[in-house]
This record gives sequence, structure tokens and C-alpha cells, in this order.
Amino acid sequence: MTAKKLSHLLGAFLLGTALTVNTGNPGVFAAAQDNSQSTVQQPQATDAAAAAQTPQEPQMPESYEWEIQSNSIKGWPLGPKVAAETAIVMDLDSGEILYAKGIDEKRAPASTTKIMTAMLAIEKVPLDQQITFTNEVNNIEAGSTHIGIKPGETLTMEQSLYGILLASANEVSSGVAEYVGGTVQGFVDMMNQRAKDLGCENTHFVNANGLYDENHYTTARDLAIIARAAFQNETYRNIIKTEYYIIPPTNITAEQRWLNNHHKMVVSGAQHYDGCLGGKPGYTEKAGNTLVTYAERNGMRLICVVLKDNIYHYEDTKTLLDFAFDNFQKVPLSSYDSLESSQDTFGEVLKEQGLLPDAVQDTALLLPSVPEETVLCKPQIREDTLHMEYYYGDTLLLSTDAPASQAVADAWEQSQLSERQTEQASAVSDLEPEPVPASDTSRGASQSLKGFASDLAARFQELPSWKYPALLLLGAALIFYLVMLIIRIKRSRRRRRREKARKNAAKKD
Repeated sequence: MTAKKLSHLLGAFLLGTALTVNTGNPGVFAAAQDNSQSTVQQPQATDAAAAAQTPQEPQMPESYEWEIQSNSIKGWPLGPKVAAETAIVMDLDSGEILYAKGIDEKRAPASTTKIMTAMLAIEKVPLDQQITFTNEVNNIEAGSTHIGIKPGETLTMEQSLYGILLASANEVSSGVAEYVGGTVQGFVDMMNQRAKDLGCENTHFVNANGLYDENHYTTARDLAIIARAAFQNETYRNIIKTEYYIIPPTNITAEQRWLNNHHKMVVSGAQHYDGCLGGKPGYTEKAGNTLVTYAERNGMRLICVVLKDNIYHYEDTKTLLDFAFDNFQKVPLSSYDSLESSQDTFGEVLKEQGLLPDAVQDTALLLPSVPEETVLCKPQIREDTLHMEYYYGDTLLLSTDAPASQAVADAWEQSQLSERQTEQASAVSDLEPEPVPASDTSRGASQSLKGFASDLAARFQELPSWKYPALLLLGAALIFYLVMLIIRIKRSRRRRRREKARKNAAKKD
């Protein structure tokens, strides 16, 4: 056999092997084969033909042009357009909102639901606790994400958390929910209660894994609030930034399970983002792509949430994080020279006594790099707690509550005393009659009556809110008294008539 024939036979064998190997994905090989044929037949393909074969990026959805709420703030940096239907960027430390697009509109969260699932599990069960899964692991949609846990298989809570947060395992989420809550529904009730306790107003869960249900929803604002609360836990923080994790062989499965972090901005690759602290992606056909991301740069720590996104969820997140890091700075208010206090009595007392820096010493705001509006704080004491509201121009950025120092509490008492004295002086001034010329006596009397009536009406308005039920009860008592008086008068008259009739009858006898 010649070398040429041997070469042809070897080539045929290799081609047959390639066909066999690619039977699991025939489309890939077929495409390659068609391209090779096209190359042979048309070696001089035109640029237009090559361009026609290049896949085109999908068109931006209609949501790309939807309103960005934060852009209506006077003097605020203009935020970028994104494909996501709703999105938010929040300061991880304070909860201040830097970017807002439809942040209170309800959307399906998909697997970002698992942030709440993991947070509750970490809080309720020790990491070394052994969990033996039941048939609940089979109650997930066919084809949904899982790591192959079987009924009767045992993992530790720590291993389960990696399965939930890194591999987004739906069956592990349901199994952990059943273990912690007694039943999945019991755990879901805990999820909804925790969301309510955190201040979420538009969130409702029906499962622990995020598989689609029309009654399973949240908002960008609520999901950021939940993600912010979860980040306070060190175990959660360590898990979400881990690139991969290995679950060793179990009582049922002899092989190791390698779990890779699904968040592409954490791991190495084209989507990696410097400063990313982790997060959680999610996807269902109806929810679209959802993504929660934590990132840190320049002393700022941010949360970004995008909901109902298309394929641009990572690009949108990068765009929003870059916008926030490039256009804002972290400002400790105790050293911020341009901080103003409200012109009410308490605010003036704090400023006069030099207590304003003390009142805001633990607060920092993320402000535009070049602020164009005044930063104003409005202080108030509520049950020994200093409540502060911070405004950028006319827009409320943040409100905080902290224990009031003794000096601040004394300033509050002083301001309240000053306000009471001012009110009393004003009331006395209103009661003093003005001299009336003799020629205007009748007109003055009429005006005095009107003034008296107006003063009476004003004083009535100042009474507490219980004045209305009190008046109602007083009116009812008066009516009851009049009815009883009328009944007594009628009875007395009938009695007198009967006595008179008896006397007349006695006289006749």
C-alpha cells in the first residue's frame, strides 16, 4: 500500500471518528462542514456576504427608553439608559438610592429569591447541622437548575448554602426550606414576614427557589433592601464571592460535586468586574434575566439590581455601577462645611450651640462629585431617638434614627420650651382687644363677635382628635336627657289627670 493511499485511509478514519463524537451536537459539526464547503466553492466571498452571515445584536427593547426616576432630581447626575425594565443602585451602607428606574414596579425575581432563602437558613440553623433531604427534592420543574440531590441524601447546612447561592440548586432550596420551616409553606411564611419586617411593601413569595408563579414577585427597591440585609452576615458574604466549591462524596453519591459561581462578574472572564463582592443571578422564561450585584470602589459599597432584563443584564449592571462610582463621592456629614440645618427652632438651636456635627457624626451620604444643591438636615426627637432627614435640595435622600446624646436631648427640650413660650405670647396677643373709635361702635361690636367666633373655631381645631367622638357622645347624652325629660313630663300630666278624675268621681258619690 502506497503512502498516499495510507494517508487517504487515515483521513477517512479521522472523519468517521469526528462524525461519531459530534452526534450529540450535530448542528455544530454541520455548520462547520457547511462553512468548509462554502470556503472551497467561494474562496473570494464578498464583504457584503460575510456581513450577512455575521450574527446581529438583538434590538434594544422598548424598556430601554422608559423613564428614569432619579433623572428628575434637580442637580443630580443623569443616569444612563438600560435595557432592564426596572433597576436600582443603592448605597450598601446607608440605603441611599443613587439610581432609580421603576423601582416600585412588581417583577418576578427568579433565582434572586434565594438571597432571602439563604439569609433565613443561615440565621436559623448552624452550618455544621446535617440535613437529610426528603422527596421534596423531586418537586421542581423538569429541566430547572439542580445538582442532583436524591431523597435520603445528607449534606451539611454549609454545603447546602453553597448549592443554593453558587449553583442555584432549586431542589436544595426547597429541601432546606422544608427542613427549616417544617414545611415549604411554613418557610415561605417566614420569608414573607421577614420581608415585611425589613420594610418591603411590594414583595410576596410563594416558594423558596424563585421558579415562576404569578403571585411570586418583588420590586427592585425591595430586593435591594433584602440583599442589603443579607450582606450583613459574614457567612453570606464569604459564600457569594467564592468562585467554586467542592461537595465531597455523600452517603448516596460517590462522586464529588463541583459547584461554580454563576455570577460572571465575580469569576475570571470577559464579564469580570473589578471590585465585585458577589451577588446572585436568576432566570426564567417569564421573569427574564435578573441580577443582584455588590461592588466596592473608592470607599463606596453599592448594590445594583436589574429585573426583567434581556441578554444585557451584565452590561446594564456594569453601566450602572460605573455611573455611580464615577459620579458620586462619599461625604462624612460631620466634616461637610455646606451642611445646613432646617430653620425650625430645634435646627436653629443645634446650629447655634455647635451640636450639628455631633448630631450627624455617624452619617455619611453619597453626594454628586460636584454638588449643585444645598444639603439640608431636618432633626427631630422621637422617644429619646434622634430622627434625621437629609435632603438634596427638595429631594429626601435618607432618613436615620440614632440614640440622642444628652446635649442634643437638652437642646430639644430648650427648643420645645421656646416654641411653647412663643405660642403663649401669640395667644395673649390675639386676645387683647384693639381700641375701637366711638363712631364705629356698632361695626366694632360686629367685628368683635366675628373675631370671637373665629377664635372659638380656631381653638376648637387645636383640640385633640378625640374631640369629635367626645362631641358625639355629648350630643347623644343631651338627646337622651331631653327624651327622658319629655317622657317624665308626659307621665306627670297623665298622673295629674287621673288624680283629678278620681277626685271628681268621689264628689259625685
